[in-house]
Amino acid sequence: MLNRRDLLAVIPLLLLKSSTSGCGGKSRSSYLPVTGKARESLMTALTVWKSGSPHGPIASSKPVINVFDLRWTQGKKLESFEIVEEMKNTEQPQFKVRMQFAGEPEQINIYLVIGIDPLQIFRDEDYARMQSM
Repeated sequence: MLNRRDLLAVIPLLLLKSSTSGCGGKSRSSYLPVTGKARESLMTALTVWKSGSPHGPIASSKPVINVFDLRWTQGKKLESFEIVEEMKNTEQPQFKVRMQFAGEPEQINIYLVIGIDPLQIFRDEDYARMQSM
């Protein structure tokens, strides 16, 4: 069961899902960033998280970056990260990231990058959760 804070984090996911289904005839590729911009945006987002900034749109970036990772929303402290590799043969840019959170063992996560402006970054588990709603 989602608590109020988690629910507030999921609402933008639902809005994104509804806005991307039936995109008025534009091709899917017109909603995907180029790999270099996707990687740069992911690096920016994770650096902002690591700096201790609260979760929310990263308006200082152009384009604005929205990050959908419930762990950030829940206040988890990111101590370090490394973008390990770009995943090949995927529908949208995806990156494997090694992450260390305070008091937890190191873990590997996959992030998807979608959109042009704003740019949306999803942890794969949160994206899958949104898709199943």
